Amino acid sequence: MPGLRRGMKLTFEADVDGQPKPVQMRFGNETDLAELRRWRSPTLLCANPHVRDALEYARLASKRWAYYHRNGETATSLPQLRAAIQHHPRAEVAFMLIARAAWQPDPKLLGLAYCRRSWCHRLIVDFVAVHPHVVGRLRENIRGMGTGLFNGLIQIADGLGIKMIWGEASANSAPFYEKILGAEVVFDQFHIQGETMAHCRRELARIHQPQP
Repeated sequence: MPGLRRGMKLTFEADVDGQPKPVQMRFGNETDLAELRRWRSPTLLCANPHVRDALEYARLASKRWAYYHRNGETATSLPQLRAAIQHHPRAEVAFMLIARAAWQPDPKLLGLAYCRRSWCHRLIVDFVAVHPHVVGRLRENIRGMGTGLFNGLIQIADGLGIKMIWGEASANSAPFYEKILGAEVVFDQFHIQGETMAHCRRELARIHQPQP
């Protein structure tokens, strides 16, 4: 797969009530952070463990990003991340990849992946969260948000020459990682490298293959 071009927009299609709808991804900033902190869930969804995880991860991601941002250790665009790495090759830089519903007149923030580029040039995925209304299917039935976010991370990793993406898996998220990684079993950590990275690239190419 060719490297991610400067200024290239990351997009994918989500399944919305059985119809493909465009989702746009980009690096998050302070404006997105304010919206993320407003995520709420109706009481009827609070018993869903995936909804509880989404709210917790969103809060933790916003706090973590704000901490790194105060210290000047965040990137809000791919060129900015590239520049930070070039200036300090062993720097740890945090960023959020956010996904918005491009099919809506006022695109809502539907998902995020909070990550760090480590000092040894790997991507560490700390938190992945999808809006509780999406997880709980409160309104539209939206599928593919988590997979789309990870496909975006694969593109970013390829564009930066990063060979490994890793992170922690919870009991609730492990089945999701097994699915997107094509793995038989995932315990408390996942690693995307080598053949697993190649599998993800093939899935990315399949998803973006023009339909007849």
